[in-house]
Amino acid sequence: MRVLLVTYWELTHMGGIWTYIRQLADRLISLGVEVDIMGTHSASNEVYIRNLNRSFSKNLVWPMLQAKLNPTNLPQFTADSLLAYYELNRYAFEMAAAHLGIEHYDVIHAQDPVAAVAIKRILKRNIPLVTSYHGALAREAFYDAQTSNPQLTLPAYLQSKRGRYFLSLEQRSAAQSELILVSSHWIKSTLTDIGVPASKFRQIPYAVDLPTYRKAAAARFPHRPPAGKKVIAFTGRLEYIKGVHVLIQALARLKTKRSDWVCWIAGEGTLLEELRDQAAKAGITSDIVFWGKLDNIPSFLKHADIYVQPSLQDTQPFSVTEAQLAGVPVIVSGTAGMPEMVEPERTGWVVPPQNADSLSELLQALLQDQATRKAVGAAAKAWAEQHRSLEEMGLRTLQVYQEAIYRGGLST
Repeated sequence: MRVLLVTYWELTHMGGIWTYIRQLADRLISLGVEVDIMGTHSASNEVYIRNLNRSFSKNLVWPMLQAKLNPTNLPQFTADSLLAYYELNRYAFEMAAAHLGIEHYDVIHAQDPVAAVAIKRILKRNIPLVTSYHGALAREAFYDAQTSNPQLTLPAYLQSKRGRYFLSLEQRSAAQSELILVSSHWIKSTLTDIGVPASKFRQIPYAVDLPTYRKAAAARFPHRPPAGKKVIAFTGRLEYIKGVHVLIQALARLKTKRSDWVCWIAGEGTLLEELRDQAAKAGITSDIVFWGKLDNIPSFLKHADIYVQPSLQDTQPFSVTEAQLAGVPVIVSGTAGMPEMVEPERTGWVVPPQNADSLSELLQALLQDQATRKAVGAAAKAWAEQHRSLEEMGLRTLQVYQEAIYRGGLST
């Protein structure tokens, strides 16, 4: 079997999604599957097949697309600069993928709705398409919009031109896919709410390569916490949707009650300087360390006492699973797929989303209760090791491919 894993987005800067693609590819290869990986390299503006060292520059077709899709010929198309940019890039991605060649695969596994729609438009034969929904595109776009318009509501956004555009991508990609892979009940519900049949879904939780994780965790992290300080940790992209600004708000409140902690934040993103400024204005600059991008998160997490995932929306972040495997008690926001990752007060805690007061109060309680932290961390580690097997994820995904081939054959 030959499989193409493809994403419209920047391939290796996708955080947990890149981890998913890389681990899935390795596992499928171990099962005898031939796997290619296609994605975008933004610095060179290329679409490329990673393991074959083949690429196509979108710059070659960009002038032609701009000439065709211009305000004079298509005023409605170009009225919204963001949507026009998305569409121009999607067309360029389609042309690049067609040039690189996609007709020789047995299954194409898209990692986002944009890639799914693009690939389906250029297929010349009935190759089964499986699409993974790692998040809710329209809702993620809403949170991006909310950064500049805090009063914006989700219902209002979904009824706007932009909201309808992103919803249409989700609906079209779902309709064109033989099967849909999701990791949580939440992401499935967001799609059934827009009319996707429940029969199309196959739920397979994200997994971690446990031997590789343990090897990485055995390495020494070159820094240690200050004496007498417990570490509150976060790892991930520094973007609005990840809610790090809520964590900093909670830490500012916590500082008024106790100072026996330090917050370690690993990751990079567009909000780094804004988050530094927020910490400075709150008077907690010396209590937060921004480590930037780290190559070994398991080693980093060995020093954590509490892990916080304050995301406004997150399906099932790898960072939470990595913290659980490190035996660190986790706190997650009660939104999207995150509550499905913990059993409250046994393997972690759930706090109301965007509620800095609740998060601060829970941190205060946990900092002074080592016995609870140890017990919950141990239970979380045991649960993750039992339920996050990469071997099972690979086998179940291969079964989905085989089912998609069968269903595709029936439809011809």
